[in-house]
Amino acid sequence: MLEQLPFGPQLSAWIIMFMLIVGRLTFVVFLMPGIGDQTVPARVRLSLLLGAAMLFAMSGLVSPPIDLSIGNFVGLMGTEVIIGLGLGVLLRTTIWMLNMAGALIAQSIGLSQMLGIALDTEAQTVTSNLLAMAGAVLLLSADYHVSVFVRIAEVYSEIPVGALGQFDRGFVIDGMLNAIKFAVLIAWPFVAINLLYNISLGFINKALPSLMVAFVGAPFMIGAGFVLLALSISTILMVWMDRVSGSVGWW
Repeated sequence: MLEQLPFGPQLSAWIIMFMLIVGRLTFVVFLMPGIGDQTVPARVRLSLLLGAAMLFAMSGLVSPPIDLSIGNFVGLMGTEVIIGLGLGVLLRTTIWMLNMAGALIAQSIGLSQMLGIALDTEAQTVTSNLLAMAGAVLLLSADYHVSVFVRIAEVYSEIPVGALGQFDRGFVIDGMLNAIKFAVLIAWPFVAINLLYNISLGFINKALPSLMVAFVGAPFMIGAGFVLLALSISTILMVWMDRVSGSVGWW
């Protein structure tokens, strides 16, 4: 196939290698926390993707395919896209766990109806946006994006081009399940306090049927939730930062 292309064998091999690198890096860049958010212009993300793919192609880390036919090229491109999707999803779980924890906290303290800006594809609750933006800032301040690209260069030696069999797809599912467990664990104190609070309101309403406990209880729950969130948000983010690299698995 390379001899039949009009650019010459060497340039054709480089173009094919560049396209395969783009196929793997697309989901990684567009799902990367902070850089891949919807608030970042698509042109910026696309420029970063093409620039990173250019550097990878010029570095010699990826070997160009030899004696490649059209069918094999399509298969390799599909394989690279699947591998990139798995790596990108695992990378995005670092923010998804904060979104899920924030949604659970908002429902527990009565703020689930207050929506903020759409960092992903749809508007999230105020607490979800607060935790997600704080998490993205912490990751960017720790130069995680540099570490991600360095690790991707190492992944090419562990999972070469087209080696879909060496990519553990069950590892992606385990990472997502662990992210859900960790999100529930973060929000569990708020859920437990909300449960105890509603049980107490039930006893008070039973003892004093004439007292409108909802008018007293709802503002108190929101205020107490704000205080508890203010006191615990730094601890939540510290625990989350310690868990981030382990939850991703490959970074």
